Amino acid sequence: MEPRGGDLVNDISGGRRPTVWNANCGGSFGHELTFSRTLELEMGQTKHFETVKNAHGGTNIHKHWFPGHGAYWESLRSSIRSRKGYGNWKAFFWHQGTQEAWPQEDTSLYYFGNMTGLVEEVRLEMFDASEDGYWQCKEEIPVVIIQIGYWPGGERADRVRDAQREFSEKDPKAQMVTVNDLSRFYHFDAASFLIGGHRIAQAYQAAVQASFTCPSPTSSPSTQPSPQPSSKPSILPSVSAQPSSKPSILPSVSAQPSP
Repeated sequence: MEPRGGDLVNDISGGRRPTVWNANCGGSFGHELTFSRTLELEMGQTKHFETVKNAHGGTNIHKHWFPGHGAYWESLRSSIRSRKGYGNWKAFFWHQGTQEAWPQEDTSLYYFGNMTGLVEEVRLEMFDASEDGYWQCKEEIPVVIIQIGYWPGGERADRVRDAQREFSEKDPKAQMVTVNDLSRFYHFDAASFLIGGHRIAQAYQAAVQASFTCPSPTSSPSTQPSPQPSSKPSILPSVSAQPSSKPSILPSVSAQPSP
């Protein structure tokens, strides 16, 4: 890319923006830049693909993203459905959680259940928006969770990090990316996004290669939380690279805190 502008990122929630070397908090680009370049240059991705970014700052899952009532849910779902007939969804990337650690209602207590319900519904939407037969079941769609970074600290932030780690460990088609060794500031800086994007590509590759067998239609119901917002603490998805003449679609949702 040109170091001081010229290249553009098409951000669904922010429009077309120039990429610049000193971008702050995704103002001009985010993880998607080096994520895409890593797929091309290091992982042999030769077919055209698209990354779809739906980002809003200062959000929590229950109020802003949760299926059915979240303020940004319709935007996210519409971006998924709008690609139907254009290509196949390949994965879901989720970077959010800082807002859950703020000293308001302690939503960190419900984070695991709420994130599980959101991922379940997003996978279903992607499954329905892909070509028939491309995915055998929605659970095999890879998910990459970007754990919240160094800031903020405290018990609530640790609960969010633990919930993100627990989800990634329990779901065989999920991977987690750590970024707490990067920016020490309120927002991620440009270098953090560049490094983070490379790590996310590696995690995506691992999720794609992870062994997985779809559940039998006659299997007993899943013990995962249903896609409903939780008001109580939570109690304790091998993808075949099928050839396609249509572009792959790699969605990215980034919900970074606002100043």
